[in-house]
Amino acid sequence: MDSTKCVQPLLEFFISGSKCCLITLKYLESKVIFSIFARYMAMKGLRYTAIGIATAAMMLVGCNKDEDMLTKQKDSIVKYLTSTRRMVSEQDVASSLDENPPFYTGFNNSSYRHITNYYEAGREEWTEVEANSIIDVEFDAYIFSGSEPTIKNLYWSNLQSSISKLEASNNHTYDKLIWETKPLTIRLGRGEVLEGLEAALVGCRDQDSVQIYMTSNAAYGKHLIGSVPKNSPVAWYIKILSVTK
Repeated sequence: MDSTKCVQPLLEFFISGSKCCLITLKYLESKVIFSIFARYMAMKGLRYTAIGIATAAMMLVGCNKDEDMLTKQKDSIVKYLTSTRRMVSEQDVASSLDENPPFYTGFNNSSYRHITNYYEAGREEWTEVEANSIIDVEFDAYIFSGSEPTIKNLYWSNLQSSISKLEASNNHTYDKLIWETKPLTIRLGRGEVLEGLEAALVGCRDQDSVQIYMTSNAAYGKHLIGSVPKNSPVAWYIKILSVTK
């Protein structure tokens, strides 16, 4: 794996005598971490200790683990969309043999959007969502497990039909104070929503039905949010009710 992206600009600590210094190592390959670090120290006439090298190694290993996890999440989402849902990527629509093939659009290798009604007649006349739009939506939000989302994976919704299913379930709890059955207002461009939603909602249109799949870094990251475990990919199924520019 190329660790350049992961470690640039990775900040590594080392100790010289009683002084603690901070340096930036660029273009660092994991297999030569010790030799590069040693040459840098020698060139600068500085002494390094095992503590400094251990810190460098641990930070790089942790970064590589995160990168591997996100790659697996991305691959799981794409496999689900292409194999289970039989979609093509937006780039492959023109070469598809099918007429009006269902497709997904990727954003930053971390969020993936499918507009279920994309080919509906007259859609191009509907109000388009822009980077600073305010939209009202109905939604189901799921923890994504690599297969079709089900009620047991639901962690938030404002749809009465979904809430009724949860009420009838014996193995799911929810917060009635949070789960309101009124439209959710999303204000784009203000840093108030998940990064994956922010990216994927732009370009949608009023009345669209949208499915957005996100790797954990585009969702809640390493935070434990309600029933959502840390480092979880999620999927939001959204119906856009109104768009205000």
